[in-house]
Amino acid sequence: MTDAERPSIPRSVHDAAGAWLARRQAGEDTDGERAFLAWLDADPRHRTAYDEAARTWRDSELLADSKVGRSRKLVRAPFLMRRSTHVGAVSLGVAAILGVGTLAMVRHARPFDLVSSADAAIYRTAVGEIRTVRLADGSTLTLDTSTLVRLRFTHDRRRLELAQGRARFGVAQDGRPFSVAVSGGEIMARQTLFDVSVFGAEPIVSAIEGDIALQRVGRDGDVSTQSLGAGEASSMGAHATPRARSLADARWVSGMVALDKTPLGSAVAAINRYNHRQVQLGDQGLANLSVTGAFRAREPQQFAQAIASMFGLSINASHPDRLILQPARKKSPAVQK
Repeated sequence: MTDAERPSIPRSVHDAAGAWLARRQAGEDTDGERAFLAWLDADPRHRTAYDEAARTWRDSELLADSKVGRSRKLVRAPFLMRRSTHVGAVSLGVAAILGVGTLAMVRHARPFDLVSSADAAIYRTAVGEIRTVRLADGSTLTLDTSTLVRLRFTHDRRRLELAQGRARFGVAQDGRPFSVAVSGGEIMARQTLFDVSVFGAEPIVSAIEGDIALQRVGRDGDVSTQSLGAGEASSMGAHATPRARSLADARWVSGMVALDKTPLGSAVAAINRYNHRQVQLGDQGLANLSVTGAFRAREPQQFAQAIASMFGLSINASHPDRLILQPARKKSPAVQK
């Protein structure tokens, strides 16, 4: 589509798109996310304006992480940018190259904080969002749905904290050690690829490429170290032992929930992490049914229909926010409305 063919988008729509981008970057907001999706669906120009705002933000991140950006302390564009500035990232980038700007704005639960762009950043995804970012050292960070990662790089250390959710860390070669802090200890790595999740009671670490070291801190303060090789996984529990990494679990980066003889209760929980519309079990006796297959993470209706067909269940879809799987009382279509 050429510029002449693009629909005319009022400045007010661009301003609203920038405001939504800032709100979503700020963190979890269930009610706000529903309102955002309704706003997107209300007018095709809304999605166009939002995609442009998000693309501008991503471009400013890449520019800030580039060689010239790092050498001149180039900062990322602010989240809120008015259309009258045309492309906020470009104007801010020029100012930074000229030496005007040396601080990055990081938005989180509190108002804007000013921190050194070389020292700290916060990365966060909303419900259903999977995002990959390239860090200043060349490492990559992929965040799963509802994930929060805090980063702090210094001249002698690269340290991140996975506060919630799941992330994949692709560690670039660098003289500084790279560590990820979680409840119960830290993961130490050099030029490796690994996943860490904090969904359950204990964080789970999976080594995909290379070796990593788990440093566990016991309740008494004692520190123990365990090595994981490629293809191995372990929890951060004090007495955990390495096991074979699940290949199904590694597919989350593609937006798929892959299950291999997984209890239905756990499968439902995995799908629900990606969606506001939740799947529920009307009979807890169903929780132990074993499920194998791959499902699109953002399609709870398709998941529920597949499970209903698999086990002869019915679906109560009468509530807009719930899909209830329950034993079929009589022969009827899979979905009851």
